[in-house]
Amino acid sequence: MSLLKMTLNTATTTAYRVLQGEYPPAMINASSLGIVTYLNKKTTTRQSGSTLSEVKTIYPAAIELASTTHYQRGLLTVFAMLVIFGFFPVMLYGTYIGLLLFSAAISDLDVVLFLMVSFGLTICILSVFFSFHLGIYQLRVDMFSLKNDSLFFDRKKKKVYRVFRNIPGLIDYVRNSLKKRNPFYAWPTVIVEYDWDSLIFVYVSKVVMLGQLPSTVHTLGVGIKDPDFAQKQVAKSDHDKAWDQMLKHEAIPDFVGFFTIGNPLVMSEYSVQALWAYLHAYMEENGPALPVGESLAEAAPNSWWQSMGCIGPYGPNIKKWNQDHPIFVVMSFLFFPIFGPLYLLWGTFNWLSHKTAFEAPFPPEIRAEWGEPVLPKK
Repeated sequence: MSLLKMTLNTATTTAYRVLQGEYPPAMINASSLGIVTYLNKKTTTRQSGSTLSEVKTIYPAAIELASTTHYQRGLLTVFAMLVIFGFFPVMLYGTYIGLLLFSAAISDLDVVLFLMVSFGLTICILSVFFSFHLGIYQLRVDMFSLKNDSLFFDRKKKKVYRVFRNIPGLIDYVRNSLKKRNPFYAWPTVIVEYDWDSLIFVYVSKVVMLGQLPSTVHTLGVGIKDPDFAQKQVAKSDHDKAWDQMLKHEAIPDFVGFFTIGNPLVMSEYSVQALWAYLHAYMEENGPALPVGESLAEAAPNSWWQSMGCIGPYGPNIKKWNQDHPIFVVMSFLFFPIFGPLYLLWGTFNWLSHKTAFEAPFPPEIRAEWGEPVLPKK
């Protein structure tokens, strides 16, 4: 039986269709995203397009964009180990000492001491509970996770397929763990089919604080427009319509969902526009799947040695690291007793994270329509 037929929890709207898992939409007002520039699909962009090395696979009738932040894997496990084998035992020992003091305070009938010890004991117990869930949460995000959050663009059927793992926030994770009585409950993989014409692409720039310094984050965002927007607009009063016009500057629907393309930490205004120009040309103008002079996304490391080269200068990519970050390479070798063990742990966990990662079970009926992956012409 096919995956599509086996999927019981399938939602269908005019904007999207859930093929696997649950996709709880959340209304997002466009005015809350920051400075938003709406990108018109019907207008030919003047800027030359670029894949930004985001394209992982090319099919005769589709392309796959996938996350290329291979170096980030393993880092959360390092922090998880610090929590599980560092903070957690300390808080556990603090709880033990607190219980001893609590017993002594009860025996001495000292009210002040009893209140102080009770407060400290409560903090230790909550810290034990929190650190346990935080460590497991970080470990689960990093290990046995999806290989890539992928986007498939099918220009023949004008569809976009999004594959991602539904990872809850930390608070939701703790709440669900208590409710299910299982901190290892399943995090499902979600596969959603979007209609290209129902997607609104936006360039979002937002000022955030990195420490004490302001920095502008640039993002290529994708909003799923509210299919009931027209009916809701008719029901609004003239006063509310005027406020919408002022806040949004134009009558753009609210979004029932929103996601981004690319890594916002390294995106710039130019790269956002270049990536949009590439996607627009591919879907609207039969543009090339891989522009001349560009290459596919970097492959994931498949050995421990390659993982070491992926995350730092202690590996096969030392020449590239030296060309791009010469000062950092010098400092890393000068302070090897500090950087060496850290990168050894990170590289090992990076390798384990890639080894335990799994491919999403994408519907074979849809993939078969694209044909076998093809290699770009050299």
